[in-house]
Formats: sequence, structure tokens, C-alpha cells
Amino acid sequence: MRFDDSGEGVEGLTRLMPLTPDPGRTEGVRMRCREQLERRTRRLKRTSAIVGLTSRVLAPVLVGGFCLLYVAALVATTLRFEGVLP
Repeated sequence: MRFDDSGEGVEGLTRLMPLTPDPGRTEGVRMRCREQLERRTRRLKRTSAIVGLTSRVLAPVLVGGFCLLYVAALVATTLRFEGVLP
């Protein structure tokens, strides 16, 4: 339904009650927003610490492990071709 189809026009708008700010509610909303921002900041610090640990420690260990497996498979294949291993 469009505004023009209602048949009321501007008269309907004049009957609406104007909204006034509620100071108590405003302060409550501000407090909740501050709490959410603080929680988000704490979570972000924890997440960045975990990601930092993963990128500095776990990733090189995984890459090194795959490299060792590759070298071991390469040596085993070479020894099989040379007839040292059955």
C-alpha cells in the first residue's frame, strides 16, 4: 500500500504522537553498547593471540612435518629403485 492510497494524507500524520527521548532508556542503551564494545575488544585480543600462536608456531611445524614426510618418501622410493629396499 502506498501513502497516497491510504486516503488520510497529511491529516493522518498530524494525529501521530511525537516521540520524546527517554533519558533513563538512553543511559541504559549507552551502558549496553559500552559493555558490548568491551566484550568485543576482549574477544578480539584473545582471538588475535590464538591466531598469532597458530601462525608463529603451528604453521611452521606442520610445513616442516610435511617436508620430512616428503623427503622420507623420496629416499624410500630412491632406495627401492636402486634395489636396496625390497
